[in-house]
Amino acid sequence: MASISGGSSGKLKKRGLKPASFARGASVMTLGTGISRITGFLRTAALASVLGLTAKAMADAFNLANITPNIVYDLILGGVLSSLFIPVFVESLQTSSEEEAWHVANSILNITLLLLSTVTIVLCIAAPYVIKAQTFLSEGRGQMEADATFLLRFFIFEVIFYGVCAVYTGILNSYKHFTIPAFAPIANNVVVIVTVVIYNYYPNIYVLAIGATLGVVAMAMIQLPWVRRTGFRYRLVLDLKHPAVRKLGRLAVPVLIYVLIHQVGLWVVNILAAQVQGGISAYQYGYIFFQLPYGIVAVSIITALFPTLSEQSVRKETDRIVASTSLGVRTTAFVIIPASVVFAVLSEPIVRLLLERLNFGSEDTEMLAAVVFCFTIGLFFFSLFMLILKVFYSMQDTKTPMIVAGILVAFNIAVDFLYFYSFDSEVMKVAGLALGNTTAHFIGAVIVWVVLWRRLGSIDGRRVSVSLTKICLASAAMGAACWGTAQLIESWVGVSDFWGQLLQVTCAILVAVVVYLTVTVLLRSEEMQALRRLLLRLLKRSADELEPRGREPVDEDSIME
Repeated sequence: MASISGGSSGKLKKRGLKPASFARGASVMTLGTGISRITGFLRTAALASVLGLTAKAMADAFNLANITPNIVYDLILGGVLSSLFIPVFVESLQTSSEEEAWHVANSILNITLLLLSTVTIVLCIAAPYVIKAQTFLSEGRGQMEADATFLLRFFIFEVIFYGVCAVYTGILNSYKHFTIPAFAPIANNVVVIVTVVIYNYYPNIYVLAIGATLGVVAMAMIQLPWVRRTGFRYRLVLDLKHPAVRKLGRLAVPVLIYVLIHQVGLWVVNILAAQVQGGISAYQYGYIFFQLPYGIVAVSIITALFPTLSEQSVRKETDRIVASTSLGVRTTAFVIIPASVVFAVLSEPIVRLLLERLNFGSEDTEMLAAVVFCFTIGLFFFSLFMLILKVFYSMQDTKTPMIVAGILVAFNIAVDFLYFYSFDSEVMKVAGLALGNTTAHFIGAVIVWVVLWRRLGSIDGRRVSVSLTKICLASAAMGAACWGTAQLIESWVGVSDFWGQLLQVTCAILVAVVVYLTVTVLLRSEEMQALRRLLLRLLKRSADELEPRGREPVDEDSIME
């Protein structure tokens, strides 16, 4: 991080780059991510309400066809472009001319277009086999497979625009332009919402096929005017021998292995879930519910701490890394644990309120609520796992995450099969896949915690244990109050209509918040103050605060600064 300031700032300005401003970028990304998650959730609500879940085959057909391009893109280039393009491009900007950097960017873009276009054409032809590879254990789902194949032949072209979007985002972020990349996914969500509304009144499969594809096109192309403002001009060059391009190729190998491991796990989930009507959709929708608090809260905390951890790692300040990690764990737990309790307690009322209308019935609510419950009880373990992975990345250790990912996915696949075939109920079979995710991330969190503890010698275990005990006590009291309030509203007012459902969820959440904050104050929880300081730093920290500091006694005030 020291290279960002001081002596390198002149070089950054010379190349057209702005000096780094973590707080500005992180706050914009947090806002953009929050709005993107919310509009993404509205998109899910629209899809679920119109397509249904268990009553129609179209829901599974759409979701299976829709996630397949993501799997293909991630397997081929997604992880490489999102992880490696920026450092390679910025290195070219700093060590050579800006024209040379544009040469590298155009070469990478053209390689991306050539590779993804070839794969798209091949998979468009092979679409029936791609779908069959994920549904071969299913019986009596011929119509779903046929619809998914038809949709995939449209959706697979999204792969090209995902690649373009990744390169454009890398260029803009390299020039410290965070706003448009952060908000671009909102364009996709809005287009899909409009598409689903049209489909509701004009139920033709071509509407879904064309509309969803145009959403990804919009997400990529909305960035183009801002990319051009950086000075980028497209050139038809394909320099495979350029040192920067070859370096990206070398670095891509471990990233591809990491991504491949994760995609194998998702492929297994699809194979199992496809055996249940609505299973694929229930799992995908449940995961979106699960990701909402993580994406808005935990990601913000991790984003705020990551630069600090990186600086401390460069300076080999082990005691400060321990303090920062402890702070991250405790502040994450302070928000995520109560959020997971509320989601678990209110899983059925929330799903019923937000989705149960049009073609989404009570049986659909039962299945999705069970999936959401099994996902959310593992929300803290997932957040803890992702936070500690960031600690390893801040220490420039990519090998440990790759090894742990292999263990995690292997264990996840094993428990997925165990849970899926242990239950007789179709609802519990799909919920078992979510429970497999929770079980695997619990094991993964324990593994990375132990490995990091052995490497650092300590992770402030006593302080973390005390805080977690207080948070769990407050969350338990909150959960009881939340459940009691929901039951009272249901018995007094009823939840047969929208307003009763809204009153139940709103009152239960408000009571839960009041009880949780009251108990944490009574228990003198230090995380409330720490979280406030952390969020203030996220919003107000200026560029000059990134200057390296001398070694000082470790306390959380200094971490916040």
